[in-house]
Amino acid sequence: MKMIDMRFNLGAIKNLVGKRFIKYKCDAFQFTNSVTGTVGVYIDNLVYELRNEQESVDYFGVTDDYSVFKIINSTDNNIQSFFLDTEQINTPIEEIISKIVIVNENQKLYKNGIQIYDVWVTRGIIFVLESGREISFQKDIVPFSEEIYINKGYNLIDIIEDNNDFCDDWNEQEGYLGKCSREIIEIK
Repeated sequence: MKMIDMRFNLGAIKNLVGKRFIKYKCDAFQFTNSVTGTVGVYIDNLVYELRNEQESVDYFGVTDDYSVFKIINSTDNNIQSFFLDTEQINTPIEEIISKIVIVNENQKLYKNGIQIYDVWVTRGIIFVLESGREISFQKDIVPFSEEIYINKGYNLIDIIEDNNDFCDDWNEQEGYLGKCSREIIEIK
């Protein structure tokens, strides 16, 4: 069985609770509440990049370009659009982070009753602010899409999409069975 783990590293994230979420920076929305590839997250005097970029990975037996969602330490100069001549906008937040919720997804693939893949991905991250308001950043459920969906509001865990398509697609192929489950991690 092949195990692949593409979840966020929780080490740096744990230290963000109690700090001020200053702003996020990204391309302007065009047709949906999503941006391609990158969002800068500014917390206290630190800058993080939420990056959803295609990388060559083993995608259930085929080496292909799959979008991998990451959170990495960055600088303001490194937060740039994936597109030429595209000005990014700042969205001010100016609130203390009271909790962070990480939504991980486990995708298992079986062939003729034997598990052949166990894959973990981070589907989304939700910043819960002192006011109770939330901001979420979600990797698109289309495996090859570099889109990051951004939502603001309340109970955003309810709108982070399930990836039932993964199971449906594999279950339509003879001898294969796909299973998906979620892991919700709350960091307080």
